[in-house]
Amino acid sequence: MTTPDKPTVPEVAPAPVARPSTLFTPKTRALFVLVVVAGALAYFAFIAFRGATVNYHTVAQALALSPTAADRQIGLKGKLVKGSFARSASGLVANFRVRDEDGSDTLNVRYSGEVGQVFFNEHSEIILQGAIGADHVFAAEQLTVRCPSKYLTEQEKAELEAQNGGLPVPPPYQPDYFKTGT
Repeated sequence: MTTPDKPTVPEVAPAPVARPSTLFTPKTRALFVLVVVAGALAYFAFIAFRGATVNYHTVAQALALSPTAADRQIGLKGKLVKGSFARSASGLVANFRVRDEDGSDTLNVRYSGEVGQVFFNEHSEIILQGAIGADHVFAAEQLTVRCPSKYLTEQEKAELEAQNGGLPVPPPYQPDYFKTGT
């Protein structure tokens, strides 16, 4: 016996199943996040170090730069101009002039802060950080005084002592340093 033919139903291809993209696998996502975080840290480090660095200049170079941008500080190295140091009655503001090593250029400086027992003399190197204002006065925020005798070599010390008959040369301190009482 023959069976009637069943109508054949054409086979339908199964519907495509959505596959996850291979572009953003978990490894790729982790790598992407790592690159973004590393880039952000590098950017912040660059900004922090750029703001923390201070370029030091001579007095002549600082005069050529003036005035300084409001968000920048510069460093200044110079020697005290003899007789220019004046301290306010409160002792918290010092006004003086600094000069280059050769003494040709001078710049007025105002330092607001604790001056303390700093030995100001024309032989000491003064290291300042701050900005030059529109009035061409260097407003110092940090002040360091380096006594030259502290950084002399043994040969230089011996030469100075030989000039003074073998005796150590007393440093020429500013006269107002030793004033007592007010």
